[in-house]
Amino acid sequence: MGLELGGKNPQVVFADADLDAAADGVMFGLAFNAGQCCVSGSRLVVERSIADDFAARVVEKVGKLRVGDPLDEATHMGAIVDPRQYDKILGLIEEGKEAGASLLCGGGPKETKRGRFVDPTVFGGVDRAMSIAQEEIFGPVLSILTFETPAESIEIANDTCYGLAGSVWTSDLNKALRTMRRLKAGRIWVNCTITGGPELPIGGFKQSGIGRETGKYGVEEYTAIKSTHIEIGDRVRWIAE
Repeated sequence: MGLELGGKNPQVVFADADLDAAADGVMFGLAFNAGQCCVSGSRLVVERSIADDFAARVVEKVGKLRVGDPLDEATHMGAIVDPRQYDKILGLIEEGKEAGASLLCGGGPKETKRGRFVDPTVFGGVDRAMSIAQEEIFGPVLSILTFETPAESIEIANDTCYGLAGSVWTSDLNKALRTMRRLKAGRIWVNCTITGGPELPIGGFKQSGIGRETGKYGVEEYTAIKSTHIEIGDRVRWIAE
């Protein structure tokens, strides 16, 4: 049986990363399909020494996003799928404000002539216990959490009930591999996000589901294996004559 559920996916950014490339990737992870994506990178886990600079880069990227008609090729981010999801996103944004997170940009609906749009929203000063850091918002809302050591980055990244996906941004391959191995998620990207072909299995750990889809492991989810043993010749008697 296979079951893929939600995620609250971390994007772990180390100080030695290509920060502009990482900021662009974080923005893609946030705004792709207006955040209505199970592997959306909705938590930014960033090294404290660069946190302010990196947050400013992300906010700058938000300012350049083109939000509008999803059928227009120039659009980066489209509308929210239905009224219930729209209300849920706005409700969680309000919870973030009330909990004391620092609103860096966005924070509400985007006024348009038609459709349900939410301004891409970035929160700083987020505590791990806040709902915006724990619940799958399924919308364009990013929560920034900071770390000082690689071990702390892993602790924060794994501190949800989900384990679907995650991204690691660093120029140090050894650091990337160490982090990748310790992240409790079924899909990891290094210096990229939300990419890959159908040959790669997808799926999650913890409350993100069981089993895998796509690739040969996905085929195995739909395969019932039958074991058959046929004895050739006379069988050795268990009870002697």
